[in-house]
Amino acid sequence: MIAILSDLHSNLEATEVVLEECERLGVKEFLCLGDVIGYGPDPRAVAEIATRRFTASLMGNHEEALVTKRHRFNPHAAHAIDWTRKQLAESPAVNGQHPLDWFAARKPFVLRGKMLLVHGSIYDPVHDYVDEPENPVESQQMIETLSRDFAGFDLCFAGHNHTPFMATMLGTIFPHDGHREFRLPPGHKAYICVGSVGQPRDRDVRASFATFDGEMLTFHRLDYDVPKTQKKILAAGLNRFLSERLGQGI
Repeated sequence: MIAILSDLHSNLEATEVVLEECERLGVKEFLCLGDVIGYGPDPRAVAEIATRRFTASLMGNHEEALVTKRHRFNPHAAHAIDWTRKQLAESPAVNGQHPLDWFAARKPFVLRGKMLLVHGSIYDPVHDYVDEPENPVESQQMIETLSRDFAGFDLCFAGHNHTPFMATMLGTIFPHDGHREFRLPPGHKAYICVGSVGQPRDRDVRASFATFDGEMLTFHRLDYDVPKTQKKILAAGLNRFLSERLGQGI
């Protein structure tokens, strides 16, 4: 069984809870869709976890901003990534590689068999968003994307939008506490958005991730110590909004 994580955003409390649950579930491999850092108060600790434990960890837009110093972030996110860069610059090497060099070496996508891993979308794997189809026109566009452009792979796991859902040829599925397991037959085409470990934005504050055993896909939501992370954000001098939004899931 593999775990697919995304958008940890330097949230150590959420990351540790997710890793503990994955160990209980018997997860053998961790694949991360990017944005290990940004926004949160623990970039060093979360980066070390990613470096040591993740088989794959992609270049998200926050990794790109970290290493290139180029972005279109709002002032709160921009301050957070500049602060993160300073924190990591002072960090020791892990496995013989400095954290900033490790982040610079991240790839924008990984293809594993019939699975494509991206942070954004198949069209722009770092920046683009897989939006929820909210009307018949968008739903039809998603179906056309799956049938026309999913060539050489069947499943695309994506992050970036911080919202868990699965878009299929039949429509969009939103997991909830009453239904979180889905069987994916061979050849089934789907965009799978795993949500965010460290900063969910679907008005559910619980950490979000997915596991996959080659047939069964399961979406998970886990409680973690949100107030502790919020206090650490404020103590680090990051903007209050970054703390408050964790308690609202926005």
